[in-house]
Amino acid sequence: MTHPNVALVQKMYDCFNRGDMETLKREVFTEELEWRLPGHHPLAGTKYGADEVIAFFAQLVKSNIKVDLIKIDVFGEDFVVEVHRGYGQAGTARLDAKNCTHYHIVNGRIQDVQVYLSDQHAADLFFNQSHQLAPIPKRLAG
Repeated sequence: MTHPNVALVQKMYDCFNRGDMETLKREVFTEELEWRLPGHHPLAGTKYGADEVIAFFAQLVKSNIKVDLIKIDVFGEDFVVEVHRGYGQAGTARLDAKNCTHYHIVNGRIQDVQVYLSDQHAADLFFNQSHQLAPIPKRLAG
């Protein structure tokens, strides 16, 4: 029998793969959600709340990155840990790495997420190629 917290993270993956962001917002994420992705690239950093995470997910889709779930399990009563393979090509940058994500589940919803990357350098190259920053005058305008 699947633990409810594992089922919740699997539901997140299913919703993401179907493009069902409304269900993520309504049934999977808490309002206080924080999602952290390490790195030195345009998608790195902490996202606050479901809307920011969903916008981040849209950028992942645009990058053409593929994510295959390898293993998922509970860690204590309130945590889920999963290992996934992230892979893709952006320009000359190729990404193919096994990564780990740690989820804190509160009241049946995902509230806190930390992604750990096995090849930070490759991820930085990939996301810097897939999401190039605008020239400085445009970035600093407004």
